[in-house]
Amino acid sequence: MFTFKIFEIPDGKSQKSIQITPGSLDLGDVSLKQGNVEINFDKNPRFIRAELDIKATLELICDRSLEPFDYEVERPYEILFKFDETEESEDNRGAIRTIDHQRNEISIEQDVLDTLLVHLPVKKLHPRFLDEDGNPKEFVAESFGETDDDEEDAIDPRWEALKDLKNK
Repeated sequence: MFTFKIFEIPDGKSQKSIQITPGSLDLGDVSLKQGNVEINFDKNPRFIRAELDIKATLELICDRSLEPFDYEVERPYEILFKFDETEESEDNRGAIRTIDHQRNEISIEQDVLDTLLVHLPVKKLHPRFLDEDGNPKEFVAESFGETDDDEEDAIDPRWEALKDLKNK
């Protein structure tokens, strides 16, 4: 699904669209609901450029309430596959890869997987716990029942005993 034979990619510019299904990528404890990868290829005798536009809906579990919620990921990513030996590198916007001449194919599966996983939020909070700007709302600790204010102001008698020992 994410692997392309080099001879099947036409010279010049071309496009391909891939529908991502729930079983097509192993995202660990994150569930993939649906997704789409739009690929714009640009092939010439020296390299193949693949510009990816990754859109996916993931189901996350809220860290605060343990409720599932949908999280949308929409990210561009660019991969440059070179025919000559080159040092491979990558960052969060793109990668440079060497084409495997023995297999005569390129694969974008790991790059799609990494892009989705890297753009997951650190704190997985249900949207109802976020304000208009996407920042977490303050967590309010509530107590139920009656509280005795005198207990909070009372000093533990053990502290008094320690103070007496210190003064002696």
